[in-house]
Amino acid sequence: MMRPMRNKPPPPKKTPAKTRLPTKDPVKVFCRIRPLQNGDISCMKVVSPTTVSIMQPEMGVNYRVGNCKEIQYTFKHVFDDQAAQKEIFDNVALPLVEDLIHGRNGLLFTYGVTGSGKTYTMTGDPQNGGIMPRCLDVIFNSIMNFQAKKFVFKPDRMNGFEIQTEADALMDRQNEIYSVRSLRTLKKKDSDSDLIQRTADSTKIENVEEDNTYAVFVTYVEIYNNAVYDLLEEIPEDTLRSKPLQVKIIREDANRNMYVHAVTEKEVKSTEEAFEAFYKGQKRKRMAITTLNSESSRSHSVFTIRLVQAPLDSQGENVLQDRKAICVSQLSLVDLAGSERTDRTKNSGQRLREAGNINNSLMTLRMCLEILRENQMYGTNKMVPYRDSKMTHLFKNYFDGEGQVEMIICVNPRCEDYDETLLVMRFAEMTQEVQVSQPTPLKLDFGLTPGRRKANEIFKHALRKMEENGNAEVQNIDVDIGLVYCLGPPFPSFELTNPEHDKLITDLIAFLELRINKRNILLKDWEQKSKEFRKKLIDIEKENMLAAQDRHSLRACFEQERKKTSVLESRLVASESNVMSLQHKIQQKEAELASLKQELENKEMLLNQQMLEKERLRQKCSDKIAAEKEKNTLQTQKRLKQQEVEFKYHMRDQDEKLRKVKKILTKDGTITSTSRTPLQPARSVANICQTPINTEANLTSNVFSSHSSRRGPAVSNPRHRRSRSAGEEMWLDHRPAVAVELGTVMQPHMKRRKSVTKLTDPKDVVNSKTSKYCLMTQEQDSSGELETRLYKADVVPTSGGGAQVIFNDVETLKQQSPTATPVRKRTASVGELKDTEAACAVSMEGHKRSRY
Repeated sequence: MMRPMRNKPPPPKKTPAKTRLPTKDPVKVFCRIRPLQNGDISCMKVVSPTTVSIMQPEMGVNYRVGNCKEIQYTFKHVFDDQAAQKEIFDNVALPLVEDLIHGRNGLLFTYGVTGSGKTYTMTGDPQNGGIMPRCLDVIFNSIMNFQAKKFVFKPDRMNGFEIQTEADALMDRQNEIYSVRSLRTLKKKDSDSDLIQRTADSTKIENVEEDNTYAVFVTYVEIYNNAVYDLLEEIPEDTLRSKPLQVKIIREDANRNMYVHAVTEKEVKSTEEAFEAFYKGQKRKRMAITTLNSESSRSHSVFTIRLVQAPLDSQGENVLQDRKAICVSQLSLVDLAGSERTDRTKNSGQRLREAGNINNSLMTLRMCLEILRENQMYGTNKMVPYRDSKMTHLFKNYFDGEGQVEMIICVNPRCEDYDETLLVMRFAEMTQEVQVSQPTPLKLDFGLTPGRRKANEIFKHALRKMEENGNAEVQNIDVDIGLVYCLGPPFPSFELTNPEHDKLITDLIAFLELRINKRNILLKDWEQKSKEFRKKLIDIEKENMLAAQDRHSLRACFEQERKKTSVLESRLVASESNVMSLQHKIQQKEAELASLKQELENKEMLLNQQMLEKERLRQKCSDKIAAEKEKNTLQTQKRLKQQEVEFKYHMRDQDEKLRKVKKILTKDGTITSTSRTPLQPARSVANICQTPINTEANLTSNVFSSHSSRRGPAVSNPRHRRSRSAGEEMWLDHRPAVAVELGTVMQPHMKRRKSVTKLTDPKDVVNSKTSKYCLMTQEQDSSGELETRLYKADVVPTSGGGAQVIFNDVETLKQQSPTATPVRKRTASVGELKDTEAACAVSMEGHKRSRY
């Protein structure tokens, strides 16, 4: 790779020749007449290449009253109905393309009535391309050899561009290839057939700056109902059917230029890629069928071509990494929607609203141009209403002097369009009087020598030739290509039409002096390089002589090495014979090893068979033991069933005896103390508790056999104490949030306790002081009485630092009114109810029972 002698270019400086004031030119207006169809009568006639006359048809109102006259209009050029697309492009758009390549902006309108051929003039068909495809062809024909790699220039989303390094650009290119492969479908594109049949324009602009690199970006927007839409926005077509395009806004950048914010700028490398973008947007453009046109544009479409160029560095290979060096020029091709009258198109609803917005935007365009003309002609300072319409707001910079403005008036010469055509002609005549400034593009001079690209190509070609001729050491050649042997640009045109033009002679003298100075510099550089070249030749000759001496010494060393090689070859033969004998021995040992492995496998097979036999015997023994166990289990179950039946018979006898006792006690209804007999003395409570008969029956007979209605002493169970909660342990009392008070005299007593309603903190249980846990629940039993249960447990620490709760007791507490009627004895007699008023049954369940 070439290495320049100077790494950094000098600071940029403005070219002195570019300080001239910008000139003003009128808006160029062209007229194109559409061919007549189906025998229509024409009301127009081309008088000269610049003049056209229009005559009022006989069907007009003024003709009937005898006020018919012929009106002539003059334009920059008039194209009759036989004019070809190529002729229109060469006269109208080719100068705009040349200005675009030289860094100037351009704006081209097609204006006219609906059905006058505006869209055909702008786009054409595959065989006869319009202005837009021919502009793309000429641009790529001119800069094809000077294009930058893709993504070297990247939009900054604010109407500007930035220069990326080669590594970043390569990463973006790889990401694009990956995304294209992942989204590739087999569906054929609608534009493929048109691209194949298209006839390209071969025009090429010659005076292109060869030391610059170029990139082309395109945008496609439409202005529909005074709202801006991006036709190239990355939205899937399926989503687009349900979700419309987003409305874009118009903003002003740092250079006070108007642009569509967040518009999609697609970089294209050929006309085909640009056409793909155009056809993508064309599918989304609003079109409709009207009375006057089968494919009427319902919006203004703006196809913008932006050319970005920047100079190459001193090596002539990569782009100069300086954002100030970027020059951006753009050409906007605007296909305006046709003006129309409602009484002719018969529009209604949505079409009527569209027509109203189209006419309003065209009216705003006329108003802006009229006020501009008035300010220029009469020196007034009226405010131009650019913001009244999105279209005029977007192109405000062009009318304020940021580029060339041209307009093509498309007219349909048939008599039916006479009134609309007359309005178009008047607007075109007024537009030609508007003066637009033509500023000269300001380019920075970085002090780089012309011809860098060509010198780089010559150097690479020389390297390839040297590699083809067998010279391998061509990678690190130090070459200074900072000074290219060129005397500068060609001679400018100096026409002496007046002997008093001293300035031209002075400029010519200055130009010749610059060339002479350049020639002297080149001669000095040539002499210096010739001396350096002679010095290099002497050094190469010395190196050649030293190489010859080294070659003789290396040849002697080569002979010695050849003798050593022959000795080693003899040794190698002996070693190979030894290796063969060793391989034979290895094969024998491998055969013995295989026989031993086979014997080992046979013995292992015998051992496996013996193990299977032992396992089979063990299984038989276990089956026999299981059968004996099952037999014993059946016998045991049989004996238990018999004992159960006997126990049931015994319980039935006990119940019968108890029933007879109750019957005797309740025979007369009320028993007094005088009804005892010496044969049946009264029994004490202690005797009742010690009687081996059923405890419930003894307790009942004792209570009802007393001579008074007083309650007897409380019955206690000597096996259980009142409650385990009476100790000195630390209890964790877990109660409901809203607990019903028990209202009893004796309640579970916990001397040390901590009451909680929710266990949200694990520290309450893991606490080392907590040794007991009590969970309290309250619910209604089957008879509707309140039942309170206390689940008690021990809190045992675990080895892991936690705690384990082990439940070991359940206390069930019930309260029962002595006057309440039992559920099962609601139909008992009055005497039975009086006897049971003094009884209070307390049910105790679990390991312990509490008393009330």
